[in-house]
Amino acid sequence: MKHAAIKNANNFIRVLFKSILLQAFLLTVLEMPAVYGHANSADKDSTHVTKNKKFQVLTIQERLQVFYPVDSADYSVKVCVDVPDNHNPERVYVKGEPGHVFLILTKRNPLSGEVITQSFGFYPRLPVSCLFKQTRSKILDNSNREYDASIEKKLTMEEFAFLLRQCIELSKRKYNLKKFNCYDYVLQVFNSLPGIEKLPVTKVRFPFIFGRGGSPCGLYRDLKKLMTSGSSWSPYINFGLSISPGPDPSQNSIMSFK
Repeated sequence: MKHAAIKNANNFIRVLFKSILLQAFLLTVLEMPAVYGHANSADKDSTHVTKNKKFQVLTIQERLQVFYPVDSADYSVKVCVDVPDNHNPERVYVKGEPGHVFLILTKRNPLSGEVITQSFGFYPRLPVSCLFKQTRSKILDNSNREYDASIEKKLTMEEFAFLLRQCIELSKRKYNLKKFNCYDYVLQVFNSLPGIEKLPVTKVRFPFIFGRGGSPCGLYRDLKKLMTSGSSWSPYINFGLSISPGPDPSQNSIMSFK
């Protein structure tokens, strides 16, 4: 009787382990090309051709050169939150879509009226799963991407120059599903600004067997709390469906692999 119980227990463990492996494989191959940094049709990562123009792939270092020189101008950074379900921001994962957190950097010339913007986010180069959580990272252009909430801060010249360096430096880190995904990249860039009230860092439970980590839903929830709690950030938080600025057609380029 004892041996039969042990045998049944071992069989159960083997079946359970195989089930977990199969689930992880299916999630990786069929549904999850880029967890928490999910690319959609607006996110660009390769050279493409239109009827009249060929767009050149640029690294983040090259693309951020459009902001130089960092001189007398109006600067800002916006943290954007794209939740997977616009009607229910508490849902962490919906039909292969985990949402995304990304940045919009803006430079406005008060004399000429010229506005320069860059919208971009942090992604894994290869699909990640509960078994393969870490891979090399890449930065993609998030122009024309929808988002559901945002927080914006005006910056001095010195702060903006510092932020540009942080965007480049932190983009060199590897993508880790639970420890450093698109959420972590953006929060660390933003919170690196000296002298500000730091945005809270909240880990939420992922679906299936992925554990806990940073999620757009967690940031959406935290922005709601900041807006209603009398935080100094309250006037700079917005909710509602918005679209990030499109690329400047005169630049003839997109942002892709570092």
